[in-house]
Amino acid sequence: MLLSGKVAVVNGGGGIIGRAVARVFAREGATVFLTGRSLDSLKIVTTEITQHGGRAFADAVDVTVAEAVEQHIASVVDREGGVDVLFNAVTYRDVQGTPLLELDTSVMAEAVLSAVNAQTATIQATAKRMVNRGSGVILTNVGHGPPFPGMGTTAVTWQLIEAMYRQWAVELGPQGVRVAWTRVGGTVEGILDAPDYGSSYAGDMENAEVLAELEADTILGRLPSAVEIAETAAFIASERGRSLTSAAVNLTAGAVSD
Repeated sequence: MLLSGKVAVVNGGGGIIGRAVARVFAREGATVFLTGRSLDSLKIVTTEITQHGGRAFADAVDVTVAEAVEQHIASVVDREGGVDVLFNAVTYRDVQGTPLLELDTSVMAEAVLSAVNAQTATIQATAKRMVNRGSGVILTNVGHGPPFPGMGTTAVTWQLIEAMYRQWAVELGPQGVRVAWTRVGGTVEGILDAPDYGSSYAGDMENAEVLAELEADTILGRLPSAVEIAETAAFIASERGRSLTSAAVNLTAGAVSD
């Protein structure tokens, strides 16, 4: 197993990507600690993992609050001795559909600040423990694609998070901690399962129609699943990915060519 004996924290573990990552990490031998704002959604995932023989625990944590994150990571370290992998699958206060020219400054600031707070609080609390041990892997997933109207603060936060992760990689790499991220132009589940996705994307289009349109714009003619993101994250976090850092892994199925 790729992550046998490892301890992983998955923030946003109740979401589409977070729960897929938690399941795959547990399948690959990791003990997984999930956080999120809704304990009920997290417990569904942990119950499923334990029923399949894995180890998983759930805690309600607001990752934008540094003190709460610090307390959670400290409790994980006290229990398991350290943290080997951090995966941030958290969401932000994004706003789409409004041109930046018409967007109030406070709305943009709130979106950016929520992204900065969540990433900084979680990485600072976890990375200092990883540095003390001389090893660790920090991961996230970001949206990726060419700029187009209507993306509002979402595309801005994507770029911001990538810039933050590059800087973390440079600073933490010499101390044994790798930092990387996956890029997607959307996932199958994220589009099909989203409430009223079509109306926010293109008028009255059904979610399945939106998915078909997006898939038609990819080289492979499809979008990735959340499980594909999770499988890739497990590889990066394992010893097989030990030379990968300060890098994005393109999982857009060719929507964007590197």
